[in-house]
Amino acid sequence: NNNAVSILLVSPLYISGKDAEEILPDALLNLISGLGDGKGIIEKEIDCVLSDGRSIPLEVSAAELKDEKEDFLGHIILFKDLSEVRSLRREVARSQRLASLGNLAAGVAHEIRNPLSSIKGFAVYFRERQEKEDDKQIAGIMIQEVDRLNRVVSQLVELARPVSVSKKPVSLSTVVENSLKLIERDASEKKIEIKKIFAQKELEILLDTDRISQVLLNLYLNAIDSMENGGTLTVELLEEEGGAIIKVSDTGAGIDEKDLLHVFDPYFTTKRTGTGLGLAIVHNIIEAHDGKITVASRAGEGAVFTVFLSGTGRE
Repeated sequence: NNNAVSILLVSPLYISGKDAEEILPDALLNLISGLGDGKGIIEKEIDCVLSDGRSIPLEVSAAELKDEKEDFLGHIILFKDLSEVRSLRREVARSQRLASLGNLAAGVAHEIRNPLSSIKGFAVYFRERQEKEDDKQIAGIMIQEVDRLNRVVSQLVELARPVSVSKKPVSLSTVVENSLKLIERDASEKKIEIKKIFAQKELEILLDTDRISQVLLNLYLNAIDSMENGGTLTVELLEEEGGAIIKVSDTGAGIDEKDLLHVFDPYFTTKRTGTGLGLAIVHNIIEAHDGKITVASRAGEGAVFTVFLSGTGRE
């Protein structure tokens, strides 16, 4: 079956004459081994680890195959790749969380910003009237913390609102170059090398420059944060049918496999001081561009964020 060999990443020539134990992933073998316990048909969703190390979800129906004398002939297994289904489920769940977040954000923004404005006003007032340097520093810290809270509220509101974009044909390499200039100092201080691999052909893409710059800056800063002892930040531009691809990779700590499905969820973060809103906003911006963003990583092996932007040429 062509679909089966495609899903399981095996060659039709390789499987000819082979036993099931030599072909099927362990998860499928464990499933059909339970058929010997008198179970007629087993129907189950399982996760299978393939030969390339990837894990994919499968919907499986398995049964013993017998002849008219009830003598055992073998097994028949029907399975379907549920990767797209699971992806859709996650997107629906994410949309539902964002809808709830929108209702919360509207109230929080109003109730928090007004008192924050008063607190900041008094802090500025006291700082300007203090003679002792220590007292001025304390007032300054208060102002910084109020500004930080205001930024969190702004992120919360931005995440809850539909993202508006104004697309224009722009040189993608120019956008990337300009955004990299913003983090050169941070990278240098942490002994991080910036490596650029650009497509030979100039890629002109319909995009919102400010929004995509916001996306790239977020990805760069996350990469820099993950490389505490220096490393390499690599940015690649690739031509793709119907658009272009930007890859941002690092040689940092990487992301645990169990966390990969949640990196774009609101409030999910592994940082001690992170809000968990940055990548959620990034995801929304790319969606507003009719694009797609994915992440691949293993703990200790760095991370690769891949952004696909559609829309070449003119508006």
